[in-house]
Amino acid sequence: MELSIKHIEGGVTAPRGFRATGVSCGLKEGGYKDIGLILSEKPCTIACSFTKNRVKAAPVLLDMQRINNSISSIIVNSGNANCLTGKTGEEDALKMASLVEKQLSLPEGSAMVASTGVIGQKLIMDRVQYGIEKICNLIKTESDYKNFSNAIMTTDKKMKNIAYEFNLAGVPVRIGGTAKGAGMIKPNLEIPHATMLVFITTDVLISKEMLNKALKEAIDVSFNRISVDNDTSTNDSVFLMANGKANNTVIEHEDDSYIIFREVLIRVCQALAKMIVKDGEGVTKFIQIRVLNALTSSDAEKVARAIGDSYLVKTAIHGQNPNWGRILAAAGYSGAKFESSHLKLSINDLTIYEKSEVNRANESRLSSEMLSPEINITLDLGVGKKDFFLWTSDLSCDYVKINSHYIS
Repeated sequence: MELSIKHIEGGVTAPRGFRATGVSCGLKEGGYKDIGLILSEKPCTIACSFTKNRVKAAPVLLDMQRINNSISSIIVNSGNANCLTGKTGEEDALKMASLVEKQLSLPEGSAMVASTGVIGQKLIMDRVQYGIEKICNLIKTESDYKNFSNAIMTTDKKMKNIAYEFNLAGVPVRIGGTAKGAGMIKPNLEIPHATMLVFITTDVLISKEMLNKALKEAIDVSFNRISVDNDTSTNDSVFLMANGKANNTVIEHEDDSYIIFREVLIRVCQALAKMIVKDGEGVTKFIQIRVLNALTSSDAEKVARAIGDSYLVKTAIHGQNPNWGRILAAAGYSGAKFESSHLKLSINDLTIYEKSEVNRANESRLSSEMLSPEINITLDLGVGKKDFFLWTSDLSCDYVKINSHYIS
């Protein structure tokens, strides 16, 4: 089974039958775009994943009630999280959805909502209503995925878009995605159930059961493998819309078409996940951590996350400081079972520590390797056969500056 895949432009508008754009309604100062809308020509099968944070924003609560509906649109605002806003916030989220449905003559319950921004402030609904009316009129004649991507950003420095075209049993199909997220990034997502928002569209015809399964499997090896600052947002959400416009043979089982679809979906999710980490607040280094040969999968994950969440490791890497002992110290307090005498630590393919011995020649070369914008840490525990990987970043003074002043 050979996968032929082509990178294309268009983000969430690359698949057939999808439109998207963004406008400004005044939630952000300076006239920046702050309302985004995705619209499908056909009602979509939807798969979603939401934050496990017990404090959930009003739009998340609304969307969780709609996960079994056919969905035609998603309305997004930035500059305000609509979280911890009580009954008013829930009513505002519902009103946003209802306004879109009314303006575009969509069935009741067919719009979802996402919000990102400051927690604890109520939406200025006259501005939001103006923005929704404006964008619903605009999307009838204009579609611009970059405007949508711009509209959902908060502390992001770069837009995050990806799209692929591939074949399913000879039928050309597409998957596209757009994401935002720069801070509060340690997604803890479940199915179903400064923020990470991910919007993925596809024209593939696929059953809801298989769509949910594919998204769960993709998230497990992408968004649930990233961490910037060890904070899980109240608004983290991933949406996957499938409108079936490609008219391929419907995917209802784990057949070859499903395997290909899942593989491309994983590529989309992993590409967006890496973009989120690399665009993290104050980030100067992208760090990949691989833990090999752990006794259990849980142990492999414990070690990877202990290293990835260690402020001592992250700050050392930011300072280009070859203080590799901090990596092994973090592994040691992770709770995983291993013997230090079995450990093998490599950084950017330089073996630094193996079987209780330090490779002094490689250690002396490590300082120059720390100048690289990407740092690869591989730790072999030598006690089993289970592996785990994690993508994270360094921690800089700029991160502190950004978050000590962030109010919009």
